[in-house]
Amino acid sequence: MKNSPYSEDEILEIASKFKKNLQNHFAAISNACPDLNQEFIFKFKALFYEVQAHTIEPEDNTIQNFKLYLDDLANQVRSLFPIFRFYLQKAFPYDSNLWQAYEYCEIEKVISDYGLLCKCLGASAKVIEEKRAELQAANCPDPTLREILSLSQQISDKHEEWLKYLKIKELKKKVYQNNMDELFKSMKMVHKAASKCFQNDPESLKSLTFPPKQPAIEV
Repeated sequence: MKNSPYSEDEILEIASKFKKNLQNHFAAISNACPDLNQEFIFKFKALFYEVQAHTIEPEDNTIQNFKLYLDDLANQVRSLFPIFRFYLQKAFPYDSNLWQAYEYCEIEKVISDYGLLCKCLGASAKVIEEKRAELQAANCPDPTLREILSLSQQISDKHEEWLKYLKIKELKKKVYQNNMDELFKSMKMVHKAASKCFQNDPESLKSLTFPPKQPAIEV
């Protein structure tokens, strides 16, 4: 939250108090500050509920589930690649540039980097499609080739799904922060108006102003 000495939980608690008392003091507040009209109150309540709804969303295990799923697929790939490399070398014994790219240790380097793993598997799928006849002639088991192709597609699809999820999650975070900033900005307007019109009414003043806290609130 920009320029706020209060935590997000404190802001929500104070905003809840403002929400309950705004309508009761609407006439006095709107006279002191014409911008605090009925439309302002509706917008204030909407912002409050939007922010509150975000904070009470239950934590999910989606990211962990993505990782577990991808790790399982990656481990299957890791067990297949020594076989794939063996038959690739057998089929093309003099083309080291082709089969050296599939060293088991190279797979180990990318196995936990799903983006790089997708690129590696994409290249592997291309080799399988283009060199299938030669690999089969070297007695490479066809089920192994089919499984690598299948795993390549599964990992690519799941990785893309994960990236979309992260993008949506980040967008929601930005919307939440914008709403929180707007809510706090509106609360400062209420605080300023209430400070003007309730100087002789301590109870009303307390219900629509920020509680004391250092550093002093900027209004």
